[in-house]
Amino acid sequence: MKRAVALSSVLVLMALGSPAATAAQFPYGVWRVADGSALIRISPCGGGVCGYVAAAPRPAPGEKSAVGKKILLNLRRVGDVWKGRIFNLDNGTLYDGEISQGGDANHLRVQGCVAGGGLCGGETWKRAR
Repeated sequence: MKRAVALSSVLVLMALGSPAATAAQFPYGVWRVADGSALIRISPCGGGVCGYVAAAPRPAPGEKSAVGKKILLNLRRVGDVWKGRIFNLDNGTLYDGEISQGGDANHLRVQGCVAGGGLCGGETWKRAR
């Protein structure tokens, strides 16, 4: 009887998924960029995910705030990664990009490549909340 209860508990947990497993599947939440200067909120949009600047340094006089800007554009899940377009606020360029967690719910690898994939770069963000 105890064995049946233990097995049932395991099956229920597997069916529901653990919070870490759910977070690894969907990168929703608020992430701190690698240099710590901004927070990005990732949430569902359409059939994928989008990322918006949630907090950023105060802009210089005459410049617009980055808060609210969409930088992860409709990324779609392909296996263990989310692929789509990434907007770089620093240079105003759109890149082919992807994000992935690699099984770690507290770190997000963000990579972007110029069209054709010849030149790529990336960084790792940490979960803020």
